[in-house]
Amino acid sequence: MSSPLDLGRFVQRRQLRGYEQDLARASYAYGVDLRRFQWLSHSLAAQTAMRALELRWSEHATSLMTSGDLQYPEGADSLPILQELIQIAELLHAGLPGIRFVSAKGRASGMWPLVAPLANSRGGDAWLVLDRDRLQAEPPGVRAFLLAQGLAHLQCGHGGLFMAHLMSARDRVTHGLVRALLRSWSQVAVFSADRAGLLAAGELEPALQALDPRGRPQPDWLPAFSPRPERERALREFERSRVVARIRSQQHLRREQTSPEEIVAALEASEATGAAAQPADAPAAEVPADAWPLARCDQRLTTRLRLL
Repeated sequence: MSSPLDLGRFVQRRQLRGYEQDLARASYAYGVDLRRFQWLSHSLAAQTAMRALELRWSEHATSLMTSGDLQYPEGADSLPILQELIQIAELLHAGLPGIRFVSAKGRASGMWPLVAPLANSRGGDAWLVLDRDRLQAEPPGVRAFLLAQGLAHLQCGHGGLFMAHLMSARDRVTHGLVRALLRSWSQVAVFSADRAGLLAAGELEPALQALDPRGRPQPDWLPAFSPRPERERALREFERSRVVARIRSQQHLRREQTSPEEIVAALEASEATGAAAQPADAPAAEVPADAWPLARCDQRLTTRLRLL
């Protein structure tokens, strides 16, 4: 005998989860990016066009799995990168999407980057497509940056942006139209994801290395993001922010002061409550007095991009 569905509680949980995600991404993301994608998700005209592509994506996603281009994570070899992904998700307070690995066949097709975040424009049925073998060949800091980038794109609502570009790539005319219509969103979306990547990488140097496309596949269907020099400059400014200082200070203090027993207790508590794992008496972070507020980073970037 099954219990009746409590629809009210289900909706309440979804609303609470959405509120938590709003708070989490607002702690690091570029404000203009968040506002633009909020408009996109509520625009009737934009949603009509996106919905047509989403209907095609559902069928295409199934074909990618049945044809063997993508596969589910399985085996002990998948555990290290999945564990790393879980740690980054906890850092960003992000939900974990469905994970798909690029197979040898999919890699030979040349259509997959190292990390591809895909979802509909409302954030449902999110996938994070990973080229596991190539990712594991990257230095740890670069790999953390790329994984955090992908999670942040989904957390900030960019999954539909990638999906629209992928699904329109089969038709040159349609793809050109999608690129033109979504250019203003593509331009700013990458800055939020880069910031999350820097937080996960832990240092500026591997984050800058990750921006170098040489030696990494860059399929033609990917959105046309802002130029690399501007992204590097934005990262150097975000490096000076209070957000970066606070998170690095917390991580450093936890490594030095937290015992293995406390870590185990925190993990067990997180499993019971669903909260991010951290000791109950986590030390307070030390933030330099001259660290920049996030608003200053946003203002300087907005001025340079001439969005005012």
